[in-house]
Amino acid sequence: MVSGKVRVLLVEDNPTDALLVKAVLESASLRGGSLENLEGNGGSDRRSGRGYSVGAPYVSDFSFEVVTVDRLGAAIDKARTEHFDVMLLDLGLPDTQGLQTFERAHAAITQIPIVVLSGLGDNVLAVRAVQQGAQDYLPKAGVLDDRLPRAIRYAVERHRVETEKALVAAELQRRNEELEEELQMAREVQQALLPHIYPNILTADAALKFAHCYRPAATLSGDFFSILSLSSNRAGVLICDVMGHGVRAALIGSLLRGFLDQFLPQATEPGRFLSSVNGLLTQTLQHSGIDAFVTAFYFVADLERGKLLYANAGHPSALVLRRTARRVDWLRREGHASPPLGLLSRVIYPTSETELGALDSIVSFTDGLPEAENISGEQFGCDRILEEAAKRLDAPCERLVQELVGETQRFAGRADFSDDVCLVGMDVIGHGKAMRGQSKEAA
Repeated sequence: MVSGKVRVLLVEDNPTDALLVKAVLESASLRGGSLENLEGNGGSDRRSGRGYSVGAPYVSDFSFEVVTVDRLGAAIDKARTEHFDVMLLDLGLPDTQGLQTFERAHAAITQIPIVVLSGLGDNVLAVRAVQQGAQDYLPKAGVLDDRLPRAIRYAVERHRVETEKALVAAELQRRNEELEEELQMAREVQQALLPHIYPNILTADAALKFAHCYRPAATLSGDFFSILSLSSNRAGVLICDVMGHGVRAALIGSLLRGFLDQFLPQATEPGRFLSSVNGLLTQTLQHSGIDAFVTAFYFVADLERGKLLYANAGHPSALVLRRTARRVDWLRREGHASPPLGLLSRVIYPTSETELGALDSIVSFTDGLPEAENISGEQFGCDRILEEAAKRLDAPCERLVQELVGETQRFAGRADFSDDVCLVGMDVIGHGKAMRGQSKEAA
């Protein structure tokens, strides 16, 4: 609602038209907020036949003060030094003509709403001016009735609302930028927590070499992995996928990561390790009222015994590349699948065992890889992962994990993923090729 004195800057070089505008506005000031047939109890515009509802914006206890100038340059100077609520602008002035008149005024005086006064033949230009930002336009013939004060009050009110919306939008933009900066910092912290220096695990005639590829779908990810040095010849590799992705998943992942050190004494037994982690995670989530779960795959490579122990908590099975036998298999176990972590507090995760031979490799991954979809909605799928790995049977894991991601991207026809993607690979290599102090930056 507009109230009080409305200061009008009238830009008009025709003295007769200027006097008519001032007279109409002085008359409206004397009538105050009554404006019969336009305000209060509803009514209609007698000339246009349009109805007006009781709830329409109205001018209450108002008056108009009109300041007249006959040049656009003078109007711009005055608007920069004095306060005005609205500008009434004639498009034909001595120092400017046509649409350029509005364009110059609008560019120079953004804080004042503009109502265009159009003469005969100017209506097309006036409509274009409205399209470029004028609040309204009015044929000069229309200034002789109540359409002029109504156009002014609506222009002032619309401009006020637009200004408030712009301020709110600017504040939201500022807060969004701050949030983006904080999320970017959180991303950097999360990336820093990933393993970048792999442990040295070796015996007299063999060693382990690790590799990974990490592609979050958003700024933060719920996927993570950890490589545990259990002894000079044993390593544990854990890969986890928190339900969903983004901030919530990342926070739950950080929570779970913080639990791992408590259970290192059990980390040589994958089933026992996952059971212990699950108990604490489930208790914490239930106590906090958080509905979430985490899939996990954990394996222990024992070079001394030539054994691979593993346990699965609702996670995709890992690949095992048997290069000597020239085949690729899944690390599966018999019986029913075990549930993800965080759902049931008392779950016993069984440990499975298989041989770990020279030149074998293990690749574990999160479900963002097989669930990547192409334009037809078809998923990449675990069968394709197996096929692509078989084509690269002799590739080291450092190359294999990158190429599996590349094949998935080609299949999907896009570089990004709709879900987080994480792959961790481990090669068994001869001692002569062992890498001391291996370092691998996240891909």
